Amino acid sequence: MATDTQAIKDRLDIVQIIGEYITLKKAGANWKANCPFHNEKSPSFMVHQEKQIWHCFGCGKGGDVFTFVQEMEGLDFVECLKLLAKRAGVEVNLDRNEENASLRNRLLEINNSAAIFYHRFLTELPAAEPARKYLENRGLKNQTITDWQIGYIPDQWELLTQYLLKKGFALTDLVLAGLTIRREGADEKTGQGFYDRFRGRIMFPIYDTHANVIGFTGRVLVETEKSGGKYVNTPETALYDKSRVLYGIHRAKTEIKAKDQAVVVEGQMDVIACHQAGMANVVAASGTALTMEQVKLLKRYSNNIIMAFDADAAGQKAGQRGIDVALENGMSIKVIQIPPGAGKDADECLKKNPTVWFDSVKNAKGVMDWYFGIHLSGLNKKDFGSKQKVAQALLLEISKIPNGVERDEWLKKLADDLSIEPSVLREEIKKIKSKVVSPVKVELSKVEIVVKSPQDNMEEEFWSLLLKHPENYNSLRDKIPTGQFFSSGFAGLYEAAERIYNKRNKITADDIRSEIANTGLSSSVELLLLRASKDFDNITPETSGKELEQLLYRIKGMWKVQRGKEIQSELADAEKLKDNLRISNLIDELQKIQAI
Repeated sequence: MATDTQAIKDRLDIVQIIGEYITLKKAGANWKANCPFHNEKSPSFMVHQEKQIWHCFGCGKGGDVFTFVQEMEGLDFVECLKLLAKRAGVEVNLDRNEENASLRNRLLEINNSAAIFYHRFLTELPAAEPARKYLENRGLKNQTITDWQIGYIPDQWELLTQYLLKKGFALTDLVLAGLTIRREGADEKTGQGFYDRFRGRIMFPIYDTHANVIGFTGRVLVETEKSGGKYVNTPETALYDKSRVLYGIHRAKTEIKAKDQAVVVEGQMDVIACHQAGMANVVAASGTALTMEQVKLLKRYSNNIIMAFDADAAGQKAGQRGIDVALENGMSIKVIQIPPGAGKDADECLKKNPTVWFDSVKNAKGVMDWYFGIHLSGLNKKDFGSKQKVAQALLLEISKIPNGVERDEWLKKLADDLSIEPSVLREEIKKIKSKVVSPVKVELSKVEIVVKSPQDNMEEEFWSLLLKHPENYNSLRDKIPTGQFFSSGFAGLYEAAERIYNKRNKITADDIRSEIANTGLSSSVELLLLRASKDFDNITPETSGKELEQLLYRIKGMWKVQRGKEIQSELADAEKLKDNLRISNLIDELQKIQAI
């Protein structure tokens, strides 16, 4: 296993892998970014390309390419190993029991087998002819059906369940995968009382970003009173959480990144139709408003979203909720407006005239333009009540604009459109702002923030800068008090630096690396050098010498105060015990500290 992991690391570039999740910027020999594991405004997340490690100096999280992918994807080590092995082209030797140890792995295998079963039934068996005809009438090509692994299941109660049981899967896992339903009083030993969730439906596999099948949507072929709705989805499972999934992301992510733009549509058929027509940066939120998790997933690949949603009230309301969430996450939003009569959605528009759809995407409007369009459409300016209602609705949206200049420009436009004095609207927007209470947002980080003492922070800064410019050690060493001046985390570095200096009259970062190799301090040096890239990338040796003196002076001051308090406490204890020798020694030490 250790050999496998090293072989994978040797073939992968950590910068490339992490760069697929977050935007990295060059910082000297290293790379930096805002940490994806906690909220921050300035970059604390650093990647050391040569050492193939990463570390966040804000939350303290760090590791190698495996730990990063595990954190981002929520995978266990074996799952991560398989994922990165495939990416690296390395064949790993996993014991069967080890591979199937986690529920997630078992459910992935079940879903994959089900997807193959559904697809083969659709493409190979005579009983699926009505389904094939339906998809043909919907304009899907055979290659598209293959690319998206679309399938079909006839209206039979236990067809898939019995098939998967014969392949050796456990009934309990079939239920946990959401493919099999357990009736009340079902008997697991005999298998009685279990039946398929999906029956008589065209099946659309739902994939995660790595093309693993994590769930399904089933579209009924013939609607009846007992068919249970036109669409049925996999329920929430260990793999599938609808709020975190974007349909088509596995096929769209590369194009989204390349175009720096994601097109978000309503449903699966819209996505498939767009990809078939050559627009490959399209995903769907599957009929719901965009969620925080979905926006964060898109943000890995682009900050730009173009949204399309139904023109009815429900579609616009869902769209507005998604827009608000996206704006809160710093995304740039535009809205697609299909011309009247050109189709109600992407799929229908593409069938009527593909050029109209492509032009609609190209000419998507900014969010405020869209809001103005829907609220002012058909407005009777002579009706005071209607004008008041439109003003209130649009002022609420204008009040959310963070930039004051832009906000005032939209306010002027509204005043012009409604034939109202801008000063009146400014007074109204003040009232709205006073009434709107921002919701308190509690963002639960994936990691605990490491809280360091001021002295620890100062010492970390000192040693990171010194390791970057170790030539300054000579002028500094006489100013460093002996004894317990540095806290325990850095005392070992000081001792190593002193040993090296006493041998060679100088120190280098490589010397310290060699001196502390195979000790617990080894990783500390690499992290300190990584912090140096973050904080001191452009500092010269001369400037660093002055900065180091200032840091040392401040550390010394903190140490004197702290040690002084400790001595006062020890003195109080010694006086209670009437330990005169101890009292004398402590007073001597206190005087020496004060003289430093």
